[in-house]
Amino acid sequence: MFYDDPADYKAYLPEPFQKVVEVDALAGTINIQIDKLSAIVKSMADNKSVSTADEDGCARWEKMLGVNAPMNATLQARRDALKAKLMTKPPINLQTLKAIVEAYMGLEVDVLVDGYTVKIRYRGESRIADLNPLIATAYEKIPANMLLDIAYLYLIWDELDIQNLTFDQLDAKNLTMTDLEKGEWI
Repeated sequence: MFYDDPADYKAYLPEPFQKVVEVDALAGTINIQIDKLSAIVKSMADNKSVSTADEDGCARWEKMLGVNAPMNATLQARRDALKAKLMTKPPINLQTLKAIVEAYMGLEVDVLVDGYTVKIRYRGESRIADLNPLIATAYEKIPANMLLDIAYLYLIWDELDIQNLTFDQLDAKNLTMTDLEKGEWI
């Protein structure tokens, strides 16, 4: 966009004025101010969308939507929490809840209902340190008589058995016990 281009004040002046020494001094000062204004315009344009918002934009969106930022959250985690909040609107079904949770966590999840409990299971990067904003958002959307159960899925023996690996092949993967249990390598 236009705000990504560096300012060139002298280029807009007629040819005879471009050679004046005073204009060079003015151009240096004016270009700095135009670049600052362009940066402000770029920031405003980026902060109109949650996907491209910076720290200040995320803080503004969080205030507008009433979202608490996850503790020690990265910028992407804050954006994901905001996207999840924007996606929430009643009535809600399992697909909508799954989309909300996936938008918040940034990875694929399994959502199922067992009696009066909504079970959310995930495997992958465990980058979500603080699930409290997700839990608060989910409890706003699910019926009041239902409980929420969020758990990390570890590798089970049947999943490992399906891989048909010998111990030597498994050892060749150089996995720590933690990496093996998480099952992200499958």
